[in-house]
Amino acid sequence: MIAAFTGLLLLIVAAAYLAGPAWLALSSALVPVWLRAVLVLLTVLACVRPAWSPAVLLGTVPLLPVWPTIVPALPPALVHLVVLSQAIPWLIRRAVGRVHLTRCSMTPGWALFVAVAAVSVCVGLTPARWRGAEAAHVWRNITAQVPGYIFVSHATSDGRALPMLLGLVDGLLCCVIVSGSLTRATRPGTLRAAAVAAVASALFGMVQASNGLGLQHAWQIFDAGIVRINATYVDPNALAAFYALIGPVLIGLALAAARWRRAAWGAAALIVMVAMVMTAGRAGLASLALGCAVLAWLGLRRELDAVDPSRLVRRYARPVVRGGAVAAVVVLVAVVTVGTTLNMRHEQQTSYLHTWLYTLNLRQSPDAIAKGRLAVWRIVMTMVREAPLTGIGLGNSVNEFERYRGQLGIASLPSDARLSAHNTYLLVTSELGVIGLTAWLLMMFAVLHGIRAPGNLPFRDPAGWPVLGLAAGLAGYAFTMLTGDRILLREDIVVGTTCAAIASLGAGPLPRPWRVLSWLTLAVVLASWPVRATSRPLVPVSLPEREGLHDDQIGVRGDTYRWSTGYAVIYLAADVVDVQLPVRNLSPGRQQIDIFVDGRHADRRQLEPGPWVTLSYRLPPAPRSGWHRLALQVTPTWQAPGDPRVLGVVVGEWTEER
Repeated sequence: MIAAFTGLLLLIVAAAYLAGPAWLALSSALVPVWLRAVLVLLTVLACVRPAWSPAVLLGTVPLLPVWPTIVPALPPALVHLVVLSQAIPWLIRRAVGRVHLTRCSMTPGWALFVAVAAVSVCVGLTPARWRGAEAAHVWRNITAQVPGYIFVSHATSDGRALPMLLGLVDGLLCCVIVSGSLTRATRPGTLRAAAVAAVASALFGMVQASNGLGLQHAWQIFDAGIVRINATYVDPNALAAFYALIGPVLIGLALAAARWRRAAWGAAALIVMVAMVMTAGRAGLASLALGCAVLAWLGLRRELDAVDPSRLVRRYARPVVRGGAVAAVVVLVAVVTVGTTLNMRHEQQTSYLHTWLYTLNLRQSPDAIAKGRLAVWRIVMTMVREAPLTGIGLGNSVNEFERYRGQLGIASLPSDARLSAHNTYLLVTSELGVIGLTAWLLMMFAVLHGIRAPGNLPFRDPAGWPVLGLAAGLAGYAFTMLTGDRILLREDIVVGTTCAAIASLGAGPLPRPWRVLSWLTLAVVLASWPVRATSRPLVPVSLPEREGLHDDQIGVRGDTYRWSTGYAVIYLAADVVDVQLPVRNLSPGRQQIDIFVDGRHADRRQLEPGPWVTLSYRLPPAPRSGWHRLALQVTPTWQAPGDPRVLGVVVGEWTEER
């Protein structure tokens, strides 16, 4: 019975993805034909070779984020489409019972976090009390975001909650793909794919430093004295976090190999380290150093040096590690001394060495060292204090940042700033509260439990170096969360969850206290849904906000107009007795528009392209809801070349008679 219900649920999810983003990507003229063909080929590959799916994800996703900024024809949600190309076949195969799952402790941990985030989104979608149980309004809110979810970057959009949740769901899909496709015996090949992607990204970044292809403009302003490469990412700090994650894996691959293969992987690791320096990501470089230290500690603790094929490694590995630790301390003290003596500042940096000299200059304020992050964290902590248990809602911290900054009067940050928390733990707490932070920490414990499972950290087996490198890389990746947001960019989510799932393959059952606390967290967050939805302050509403209309625009003659979507609603005051609504069809062909007044069908028109048409309607007296509801349904909708919006008709300024 449970298996049948699970299969039905997975088929529904697969159908939703096929009918939504997959159909939009394959049918929209905004997606190039060659890209559609590539997505279809990736889907076919997932059907024929499902065991390759994790390698496809780790081998392609890190190389994709920058291309929509270079080639405008590419949709911003390119990473999501690649994930779906691997996930949809898996969902269908799992629904019909053709997938054998390998236990992976990351999956239940991430599922718990996604559940907490989903409840937060559902609270936001629940209609306000004055609306009553208006399911149609909820459905319009959801469907209005589907096209933008593919064609508009959610990192800069106002409607962030649903796209952010779907990004987290992508991470869950990656976890189940790993558990249904890989075993401990087959995961080294996937790690090699991730390593090759890191090297390719690093080489692209080195070329980018000279020709500027894909170099993000913002970082040329914030760090004008140096070139901060973002390579195939859109954020150099996210790129540095990726290198911190994969760098120890490359070292592990080198130590697991012999002869020329060891030299090749060692050279690849060196290339990635050079690219890491060129990102000028301070937390990323520190995290890479931490990952290398953890890798050395794990390797020596598991006595992998004692069985290395090289006599030099067997004899000198431990003295070299001890000497390297001493050298690192000496270099750190020297940089602190020089940077403090010269009083190096951020605006003086003209090289990557200067970056560390000003970072470790102890004569400047802590906020100057942190480049304004302390002020950002102060603002985010105010958000936490306002809603400590459940948070202010998924995706709201960036949108609400300026309001809180204005309340605190922090002048060191720009007045129009829409900044993220720059700390994953603070970001989770501000948006999802202590409940969300609890789920996040439980997820991290689940990953640690899986990594420490018997067989994942082998004793005296040189073939275990890559997995040790992955465990060390995840330690460094967790460190990057102290100064970065690892759940905002979809590529961060996909790479991080996939690697964590690979590292925790073959784990045994999670401890009973973990399961009890997880169920308790889930019960609390579910119980909070109706409480949070009904306890929102009942703000007097003169008229609800219009729905399904894009932002106002100003024409060449100074007139105001706006585009509709396929379904739009305009609310009018109860004392309005007559309304004149000018509309215009600018699509390539004829459009049909249906008008509904207070829920009743009032008119149907066929609009030819070109002229304005004024629609006039007499409104019934005394509407029960307290206002009139004028709805427009337009078929077919269309998209203008280069415009990601779904368009209906142009709506001019309407006039009302009372």
